[in-house]
Amino acid sequence: MKIKIQTDADSLTLENDRIRAFSDGTEYFFGLSEIEALLIITSDLGPLYDDMCLAVRINSETAIFIMSEHPCYTPFLFDGLGKVLEIDFNAIIEASACTENHVFSIYKRSAS
Repeated sequence: MKIKIQTDADSLTLENDRIRAFSDGTEYFFGLSEIEALLIITSDLGPLYDDMCLAVRINSETAIFIMSEHPCYTPFLFDGLGKVLEIDFNAIIEASACTENHVFSIYKRSAS
């Protein structure tokens, strides 16, 4: 399942160690422990189009996508996930400067 946070009516927040995604009229909840990986995906479409996206991979079947221009992107990534997960902020900086099609891994759940 691909959950896309696209419109202003859609939202992505972190509430009490749970991700709350609201997309296309449907609400989804995932625990932080369910996150397998966080990826920043860049494209060569900028500056005319939003060319950076956060992908929250829950498992091989489920991922949440939010573009960097969405109002929830910054608070979700930095104020939410950035305070509770060991995110590679250097990779985020590299992604922000990238003008090509590329995938940056910023978090991967450690094997238990």
